Amino acid sequence: MLRVKNISLSFADTTVLDDVSIEFNAGSVIGLIGPNGAGKSTLLRVLAQLQKPDAGMVEIDGVNAATIASNSFAKKVTYLPQTGVCHWPLTVERLVALGRYPHQDSQQLGDVDMQAIEQAIKETDIEHLVGRTVNTLSGGERARVMLARALATESDILLADEPIVALDPRHQIDVMVLLNALARKGKAVIVVLHELHLAMRYCDSLVLLDNGRKVAEGLPKAVLSVENLQMVYGVDAVYGTNQGENWVLPWSRT
Repeated sequence: MLRVKNISLSFADTTVLDDVSIEFNAGSVIGLIGPNGAGKSTLLRVLAQLQKPDAGMVEIDGVNAATIASNSFAKKVTYLPQTGVCHWPLTVERLVALGRYPHQDSQQLGDVDMQAIEQAIKETDIEHLVGRTVNTLSGGERARVMLARALATESDILLADEPIVALDPRHQIDVMVLLNALARKGKAVIVVLHELHLAMRYCDSLVLLDNGRKVAEGLPKAVLSVENLQMVYGVDAVYGTNQGENWVLPWSRT
């Protein structure tokens, strides 16, 4: 279990996170939602031990994450940042292979490593990109390669910051289905999303942040209520069901 307890963080005079406490259970896709500047990405960086909070603690299975050795932490938690920047002209397969770095005792990739790399490439639908260098890819293609690198680590916890923002609708759905499948295998998947219709459909639970505070937490249908969307986003939405699943579509400003 991943837990944040009373996390607070300020930059200069701006409060970014204000006494946030959340439990993230294995076997679930948990969506972090909220308007721009709500603190979603910062919270993810705190979870990834990339940003030290002013107060509070991150725990993994009851252990203070700050006390876990970096290599051990990297095997437990994978962080997929918002931007898919790569500063070297690596081939797709070499970039995905970097996801195995926490597991390597030498420079050689073993059979288990190769299987993990091949599986990640297949799951993210980038087999046709193998052999190309990352700087020749489109933004959406590069985003899927970065996701494949994260999946290749095979960690218990995946932190993904807007992993579908650059993708076309088909690949957005593909990625959300994949994240859901990872959760069904027992992983904890924490994902920052702006696409509320996909958050409603594919997340097991949602955490709604606004101005650094946790406003709501729970099942998607309850969190994405008329009142919450009006209060936090300043929008009205339309709701419905299709094939037994709930959907929501932001429609107009309040």
